[in-house]
Amino acid sequence: MSKLLSKTDYILYRECPNNVWVKWNKPDEYNKYEISEFEKALGVAGDEVEKLARGKFPDGILIEGRDTRAQTRTRELIEQKTPVIFQAVFATSKYLAATDILKWNTEAQAYDVYEIKMSSTEEETEDGKIVKNKKKELQFEHDLAFQVNVVEMCGIKLNKKFLVRLNKNYVRRGELDFDQLFVEDDKTKIIEELQPQALLIMEEAFKYLSSTTMPPGPCPCYYRGRSAHCTTFSFINPDVPPYSVHDLNRIGASKKYLEALLDEGILSIDDVPIDERLTNKKLNQVVAHRKQSAIINLETLKEELEQLTFPLYFIDYETYPTAIPPFSGYRPYQHIVFQYSLHVLKSKDAELEHYECLVLEGDPAETIAKSLKEHIGDRGNLISWFKTFENGRNKELGQMMPEHKMFFDSMINRTYDLMNIVENQHYVHPDFKGKSSIKKVLPVIKKLMNLPEDTLSYSTLQVKNGTDAIEAYRQISKGELTGTKAEEKKLQMLEYCKLDTYAMYILWKFFEDLIS
Repeated sequence: MSKLLSKTDYILYRECPNNVWVKWNKPDEYNKYEISEFEKALGVAGDEVEKLARGKFPDGILIEGRDTRAQTRTRELIEQKTPVIFQAVFATSKYLAATDILKWNTEAQAYDVYEIKMSSTEEETEDGKIVKNKKKELQFEHDLAFQVNVVEMCGIKLNKKFLVRLNKNYVRRGELDFDQLFVEDDKTKIIEELQPQALLIMEEAFKYLSSTTMPPGPCPCYYRGRSAHCTTFSFINPDVPPYSVHDLNRIGASKKYLEALLDEGILSIDDVPIDERLTNKKLNQVVAHRKQSAIINLETLKEELEQLTFPLYFIDYETYPTAIPPFSGYRPYQHIVFQYSLHVLKSKDAELEHYECLVLEGDPAETIAKSLKEHIGDRGNLISWFKTFENGRNKELGQMMPEHKMFFDSMINRTYDLMNIVENQHYVHPDFKGKSSIKKVLPVIKKLMNLPEDTLSYSTLQVKNGTDAIEAYRQISKGELTGTKAEEKKLQMLEYCKLDTYAMYILWKFFEDLIS
């Protein structure tokens, strides 16, 4: 029996056919690689959101599994005109689809279909405007069109087609209001217009993936920046070196330039011509790589650091970005600040002080605010790496707690982004490879400072990154970890966050020593 094309693989096929071919035909090869960010996003099940959405449709019957028994059960319930069916399963000789919710429409004598999405296509720009991600919206529409096609191939008439999403503007007040929490978007007309195109792609995808002959490269990702590459990019495109033109600074936003380089046969960073097409950051990246030495602008670096006022507060938040607001005052997708670490340097020669706070029960906002106010005075700069994140949380906390708004506004106004030193090209090292994230910068600086390997090392920690911290918070706050195990995990969370702010202090000290 041949494989059946699922909705997920259909969406992946539209993104990169070669990658899904490897997934289908060479699973051992596919599993060698860490999945791409695009595939991680598709893999988020959103079970909690879907279960809550079912609350809008009482007395629904849930179908378990995807096998032939589930398909038979689906057919039986549909023949009985069951009012609401969750996870109805449909299969043809080529395709497999499960619908989140089917609701019987008595007037139309047909089922309405509802697809639940935990993510939104609305995004906030840096200037605070809300815009729609058209590519993501089209992905959602293709998702629904695929399902509708499969259902109708199975002889089931469908009436309305809806996308159901969390309402980003909803603010919880007391118990969850399901009517306000979710918004229904009638996509009937759009889906019906899209169905023929989706069907052509489905047929093309099934034929393509069923072939045992590996399709030739390069794959579509060849003309995209490194962050947009598919999971098996290096397998499909073996001629592309590990450090290639795809790694040029923000090359994803310079598509014509990337295409020109590739069409000229230029793959390696070593071969990038130094000409008028190279903007400042890309130029510095290439020059630093060729010289294998850092580019340091001591004058601008000094101007940057001398604007800072002591005390310096090196701060980092850990947050839980839950889709469903668990407490009053929160919106869907809003980050819950449950932990902070703060290293304080009162003067250049002072001893470094450390403060921290971790709240794992109830709404942590008030406790976090009061703790911060105990340790942060009304003068001096706060130091973060990528201040957009910390200041975003400060803004939200100030809005939620008007009595603390002046304090959080002051924090926002006094926060300096240490990433500016790298981002604004005051210090460019070849081993940064055009990136400015702290994960890229810290290991390089550690090496330059001749620090022992285990200093500022996350690899030895039990909680190694923000994702681990989020999962630890979730497990403890939901009671999945208790007793001694919970206490051990708390200590691990504190150790991780403390290391984050100490790392920022070390980076500041390195740059400060350069201008001394």
